[in-house]
Amino acid sequence: MYAPELTRTRRLILDAILRLQAEDTPPTLGAVAQATGLTKQAVSYQTVPLREAHYLEPAASRYAPLMLTSKARALIGGGGFPLVGEIAAGQPSYAEQNVEAYITRLDQVIDMKEGDYLLRVRGDSMIGVGIYPQDIVIVRPNETVPNGDIAVVLLPGESAATLKRVEHQNSKITLHSANPDYPPMTFPARDVRIQGCLVAHIGQASLRSRRV
Repeated sequence: MYAPELTRTRRLILDAILRLQAEDTPPTLGAVAQATGLTKQAVSYQTVPLREAHYLEPAASRYAPLMLTSKARALIGGGGFPLVGEIAAGQPSYAEQNVEAYITRLDQVIDMKEGDYLLRVRGDSMIGVGIYPQDIVIVRPNETVPNGDIAVVLLPGESAATLKRVEHQNSKITLHSANPDYPPMTFPARDVRIQGCLVAHIGQASLRSRRV
C-alpha cells in the first residue's frame, strides 16, 4: 500500500532511481526518464513533491543525479517501521496518521554513536525509572559519569556488572537502585569500575507486568 503522497508515477520514479543506483548508473533526469518511459519534463515535475515529501534529497545542482533519502530506501526496499506522527503524554489527543519517516536503525531515533552497545536487563532494581526486566538498554562506554547519572558498574569482587544510579561522595561511590527493595550500596571509589553510561532504553515488558 502506498503512502498517501506517493502516487504510482512517483513510486515508479523511486523504483527506477533505486534500480539505476544498483547498476552503478547515475540516476539523472534523462536516465530516470528512459528507465520509466516518462519524459524528462514529467520526471522533473514529480521531483518537486517527492522532495517535499522527503523521498528525494535536495538537489545539489540543476544537473545532479536524483538521490533517495533513507525514508525512500526503507519504503521501496520493503523494510523499516513507519513513524506516524505524535501522541500526547499529557492531555489526550489522536495520533497523526501520516508517515513522517521509516525507521530502519536505532540511531535514527536515538542519539547513538559508534562504540555504543546494547544490554538486556535482568532483575527489577530499576523499575522506578521505567526500566523493567527484559528491557534493552543502550550504553555508551565511559570510565566516568556525572553525579546522578545511571551507569553500568562493575562491583568490587564481582564478575558481573549492574545498572545503577551513581552518586559520587568524595572518596566513595554510592550506587542507588530505583526500587525500595534494594538498599543503596557504598564502596570506595577506587574499587568501583564504571563501564558505561545509559543512553536510552527500549521497553520490552508486557502489559501484564506494567500498569498504565
